[in-house]
Amino acid sequence: MQNLLKILDKIPARYSDIRIISQKTIQVALRTDSSDCFEEESSRIICRVVSRGYGVASTDKSDMSSIEHAALLALKSARLCSQSVELVDVTPEKGFVERPVVEEFEVEKVLSFLKSIDRDIKSRTSVRVRTELVASHYSFDSTLITSEGTEVREKIPLTDLTIYILSKGLSEGFSSKMVGGMGGFEALRNQQWEEILECLVKRASDSTRAKPSVSLHFSYPYLTGRFKVVLDPEAAGGLAHEIAHFLEADVYQERFFKGLNYEIRLVDNPLLEGAYGSFYWDDEGVRSREKILLGKEGVNLLHTRLTAKKDSDAGNARGILHKPRPMVSNVYIHPSDWSREEIFADTQNGIYAEGLVRAECRIDEGRIEIEPEIAYVLKNKELTMPIKNLKIICSIRDISRIDAVGSSVQLRPSYEKGFAISEGAPYLRINGAICR
Repeated sequence: MQNLLKILDKIPARYSDIRIISQKTIQVALRTDSSDCFEEESSRIICRVVSRGYGVASTDKSDMSSIEHAALLALKSARLCSQSVELVDVTPEKGFVERPVVEEFEVEKVLSFLKSIDRDIKSRTSVRVRTELVASHYSFDSTLITSEGTEVREKIPLTDLTIYILSKGLSEGFSSKMVGGMGGFEALRNQQWEEILECLVKRASDSTRAKPSVSLHFSYPYLTGRFKVVLDPEAAGGLAHEIAHFLEADVYQERFFKGLNYEIRLVDNPLLEGAYGSFYWDDEGVRSREKILLGKEGVNLLHTRLTAKKDSDAGNARGILHKPRPMVSNVYIHPSDWSREEIFADTQNGIYAEGLVRAECRIDEGRIEIEPEIAYVLKNKELTMPIKNLKIICSIRDISRIDAVGSSVQLRPSYEKGFAISEGAPYLRINGAICR
């Protein structure tokens, strides 16, 4: 540690830091006709410098000479920038946080578990299915030392499982789901498997008879493109994530939110116990905290030290091999008091969207597009015709159309530009979304 501090002392810059990060990965896959295991360990030292601009250099060599060379290279890179940057002052942090692993991720045990899941899936369907189950465990060990006096270390274990089901019926059907969280094998074992597998098998089966989305306009010839749309927690979590993109300080545009009335409460909380996107310090070494991004208090933005105006704003920086930028950790829509049954009953006629293929936003246009894995026509409070390839399109200002929010949040692990996050929401309804 002292040798690293000596290197920082040699760097004539407004700010400099050194991060040492090591990662161990174990991945186990079971498919219908194959199975494989993969293990990898890696480590890297990253040096960042703020002189004129922001400079970053890294090396996989751990000797002091190589680290010093990387620090000097980062300094040269920072001096090449044509535009200067400023860091908001923050209180230096010191500490060590290690997240517990209750049950080790052992390859043979995981393979046995995947086999039992595979058998369970196939016992629930009478048609031929192909499956792919991929379980992964990551161990991260990260130490950050800065010229301002911060010295922090955090060890994070993450475990996840992605399930794919391909079903053969009148046509091909498909369903998928990713589950997991912080910790070891217990993050998989403790899932609600009965409910998860029942939903996945039904979704794959229903998608074999799903009609193209154009069929919606035959079911509702009197509508001109806007529907009452109920989103399940996966699709609604994708919506929460895309809304949060508009609240990243480096891309925020006030015009989309000015004068906007909304009932939802959007939260980003990196301190959620056991959640996939949790961390104690962000990638600038700033102590993390919960933020209400949208609420009765107004709009709050995701910030780094580069975008914040005061120290309490920072804490959302993600980025080690490049200039950090603001990003979500565990983002979700806060629950209200509607039950799923009440939302369906109150909606009566509309669309129910389940699962998530993709969610995207166009910041300049203020537009969000969500593609669920499957959707259903909701007629007289009942789910009827399944729909495939549906696209749900809304503007950021359409969050004012969210008029029913369920009582229980479900978080889904995910990745954003290579960083672990989770996104979630209860069941919710948009009263007037474009469906194509």
